Amino acid sequence: MSRSESERTNVDKPLRLLHIDDDENDRFFLQRAVKTADVPIQIEVALDGERALTWLKSAAALPDLILADIRMPRMSGLEFLEAVKKTDRRDVPVVMFSNSVYQGDIERARELGAKAYCVKPAGMAELVEFAKRLYGSWARSELPCEWPGNGK
Repeated sequence: MSRSESERTNVDKPLRLLHIDDDENDRFFLQRAVKTADVPIQIEVALDGERALTWLKSAAALPDLILADIRMPRMSGLEFLEAVKKTDRRDVPVVMFSNSVYQGDIERARELGAKAYCVKPAGMAELVEFAKRLYGSWARSELPCEWPGNGK
């Protein structure tokens, strides 16, 4: 449900984002897309779920949103999601951001409490649009994407 303009408390505030992804290209292109989209998103990066948990435990300011890939070494995005939900940082919304369209991954992410599941865009233009949508949805307290597969 969309909130009225007067209720949009996050408009014009920067989105503090923790991006968890082991792929250097994916991290680079998301940062480039944010810059190209000219949206106020501040990105912190972790290379895997284990490093993200360590960062979260010591962070002075928590991110507004966590964007986590699924397939990563040391600790996958799903393992991270399960682990973070057992900490005092459990209220930070986690959005899965993956190339995987495997229904098992999607269902497991939902079971573990992910707020949304976004399939990574294939090209730069789509990634720029995703960056705009990511910021806009956060500013309006909405989800940045629909759950793929069967149902929301």
